[in-house]
Amino acid sequence: MAEQVSLSGIRAVVFDKDGTLIDVHRTWGPAMAGALHDLVDDPTRRSEAAAAIGVDLDTHELSVAAPIIAASNGQLVAILAPILEVDPERFLPIFEERLFAHADGTVAPLPGVADALDALALMGCWIGLATNDAEMSARQQLSGLGWLHRFESVIGYDSGFGAKPGSGMLLESAERAGVKPQELAFVGDTDTDLRTAAAAGCPSVLVHAPVGSIQPTVHLASLAELPALLA
Repeated sequence: MAEQVSLSGIRAVVFDKDGTLIDVHRTWGPAMAGALHDLVDDPTRRSEAAAAIGVDLDTHELSVAAPIIAASNGQLVAILAPILEVDPERFLPIFEERLFAHADGTVAPLPGVADALDALALMGCWIGLATNDAEMSARQQLSGLGWLHRFESVIGYDSGFGAKPGSGMLLESAERAGVKPQELAFVGDTDTDLRTAAAAGCPSVLVHAPVGSIQPTVHLASLAELPALLA
């Protein structure tokens, strides 16, 4: 149940993607395992790389603190580069091509997201996305789920505004929406998302996760609760 905190002054809502709108484990576990199988021939090195980013190559499960859950692809490649003995800048596009190819077939939406997006749109709420995924990948996934038309802005780690937990994505979102940062709520599922909101001076909404070391403005069990808080 949502805490009794008013979000009535909010004019724009920006969502994180992985873990907030889509199931990060069912989407990125299989995709990451597939990418590593494609790119790393040596089984020992492949297992070491998988362990470093927190994915089980056999079950495709992600560990609780798997870097892939909150890190950008550039940050993941920085972890993988010394293990695979590759140049990070050259390896990044190769890595992303295989990762996105596998993810296209594994995107799994979380329950209630479509209804929440529809309700916000009917209310006239400006809707955006801020993700540590690449912008192209995010757009492809939203399009595949039939949600892209609901988003007036999609910003990824490679869109030119930095990665989370920096404030750039949300400040740019506020600029695009024509609102002040305090009139924009950021909805996410990790402490990284909460730190991002705090850095930008935006109210934060935590969903699909217990409260950790950072207190959100609002804590929701489900996105279905969000539209009522904005009414």
